[in-house]
Amino acid sequence: MAKPDVVEQNAVFELKAVIDLGSTSIRMVVAQVYENGTFQTLDTLSQSVAIGSDTFTRGRISRSIISDSVKVIRNFSAVLKEYGIDSEKDVRAVATSAVREARNRDEFVDRVYMATGINIEVIEGTEVNRLTFLAIQPVLKENQVLRKGRLLVAEVGGGSTELLGLDHARVSFAHIYKMGSHRLRESMDEQVGSKARQQEVLRMEIEAGVRQCRDAVERDKSKLALLLMGGEARFAAQSILDDRSESAVAQIKVSELSKLADRILGMETERVVRKYHMPIEEAQTLGPALLAYVMIAKTFEQKNVYVCNASLRDGLLAEAASGGSWSEDFVEQIMHSVREVGRRYNLDQAHADCVTDLSLKIFQALENEHRLDSRYEVILSVAAQLHDIGMFIGSSSHHKHSKYIMDNSEIFGLGEQDIKLASLVARYHRGAVPRVTHPDYESLLREDRMIVNKLSAILRAADAFDRSHTQAIKQVKVSVKEETVVVEVDRPGDFTAEKRALVGKGKMFEQVFGRTMILRTKRRQG
Repeated sequence: MAKPDVVEQNAVFELKAVIDLGSTSIRMVVAQVYENGTFQTLDTLSQSVAIGSDTFTRGRISRSIISDSVKVIRNFSAVLKEYGIDSEKDVRAVATSAVREARNRDEFVDRVYMATGINIEVIEGTEVNRLTFLAIQPVLKENQVLRKGRLLVAEVGGGSTELLGLDHARVSFAHIYKMGSHRLRESMDEQVGSKARQQEVLRMEIEAGVRQCRDAVERDKSKLALLLMGGEARFAAQSILDDRSESAVAQIKVSELSKLADRILGMETERVVRKYHMPIEEAQTLGPALLAYVMIAKTFEQKNVYVCNASLRDGLLAEAASGGSWSEDFVEQIMHSVREVGRRYNLDQAHADCVTDLSLKIFQALENEHRLDSRYEVILSVAAQLHDIGMFIGSSSHHKHSKYIMDNSEIFGLGEQDIKLASLVARYHRGAVPRVTHPDYESLLREDRMIVNKLSAILRAADAFDRSHTQAIKQVKVSVKEETVVVEVDRPGDFTAEKRALVGKGKMFEQVFGRTMILRTKRRQG
């Protein structure tokens, strides 16, 4: 579990709590969150609730499981009161695939809120990836071997397997696959026959899922380290190693992990419960999860794997400690992922960088006019980087192709709504202006429509300044006047193409901001 850096005596802190509704249990962590962005765990609570067994077998959460969940969260609420923690302001509760995939998830969330006052946020896979990245930052900071070179982070959950790829601590990809221990257990139990036949089917199911994981990673396996997360991985490290430290990263042999997986799979569930003193819900999925880790390790030709104690809850607390804002390092990770997407589609990177830089200069100059925070500056950067990515499909209507590619790309750190806004901004960098007759634009809230309008108007103007794709206009000064926005170039040149483009592309800017955009060369004395 993440520990804070050295905290000064009498340092100012706030009490925060996070709740994670997983496939087999509901967990809560209470922590002191410090001004320097670190946190220290005070209390950890966990209660087994088999939400996943309902969702992944029946497609909905039963009334009895809803009732059990309410009881657990009520008990957690009592603990929160003892700590004096405001359940609305200082608690964040999230649910992943076990709730997300249930047909009656809204009923579940509403019932818990009505009974406890705790609002459960159902998060998507992209949010899970982001929180995982935040969770492992202290691990990477303390372990140079994991920080240098290529690292694959894997967690086999109840409903899905998460893969996060890093290259020198920078995210290169993030994927989630529907290969969870609950699903694997179900496929094994459905097989009629001997235990050997059931395990054969289990291996076939895992092999099919691992094949997808393998295809997501570049073929070059050199210097690839594998870091495992999750309760089953921590169980393996504690079972295999006698001197397992609570905070250190453990290293275990894949051969030992394989022996443990075979031993667990050869035992009846009741025996696993008695021998390892664990709830039956966790005992049922332990074997399939361990075998999945073994097969992932062998697929990537690993003889040893690392195991850490970081969890989704650590990511939630790290975000609470940061005040929910995106740090510079995190924004850098987003943009690195964006450039990886551009690279796959042969993007003109020089043009993309030029337009991005110009867009940001205009955005920053108009701060008092658009009144958007730094999060939307990132959205604009993403749209500017990828506005021409649709050229990979064809130049005709490439702005629409750009939207399609962005909507169907995994960009690390951005949620569905973030990607939707960025793709719409890219879509409107040329062609028709936003209209309520356009389906995706029409579905937005009025506030989000205005955001798209503002960012699209800025992007259109910035794109006009590199109409010739020569990056002739780079160093500029943007000045906001009462009726104009002047973009002043610091050196003379022939900007005929850019000025002509600005005539057309600047119309939307004038409509949105009520100012005419002017391009001119800096006046030189003498």
